[in-house]
Amino acid sequence: MSTDRRPVNLRCSALVLREDTVLLCRRADGWVLPGGTPAGDESAAGCARRETLEETGLEVVPVGVAFVLDATNSAAGQYLMEIVFLAHPAGKSAQPYETETGLAPEFVPLQRLPGLSLRPPIGKHIQALHRGDDRVAAYLGNVWQPSPLS
Repeated sequence: MSTDRRPVNLRCSALVLREDTVLLCRRADGWVLPGGTPAGDESAAGCARRETLEETGLEVVPVGVAFVLDATNSAAGQYLMEIVFLAHPAGKSAQPYETETGLAPEFVPLQRLPGLSLRPPIGKHIQALHRGDDRVAAYLGNVWQPSPLS
């Protein structure tokens, strides 16, 4: 039994598909889904919604969990868990725009995914979800609600 108790870092991101494209953010070191770390008592879905708005200028509505993944970097002593929410844009024709220096959002054709440096490397999973090969898990939200006082 391992006694390694590394802290778990949580990242919440949004997978926004529009026709045959996916919303990605280009950084100097590659491409990522819009997302980040929950603030305070923010829910995971709320974090994905807020981060997408902050990074792309687009309002989205998370409708389910597309993927849950984790990654470790033992050399750096890091453990990351990411919840990727399938999300719909609130406006069908709204276009993303750069809101943060060094982070350029755009809708990228799905056929380009194999040639991109996508971090984490989930391009094939995004394509499979778009084709309908993968199912989306139900998102239950916060199931630990306080009990009403009697």
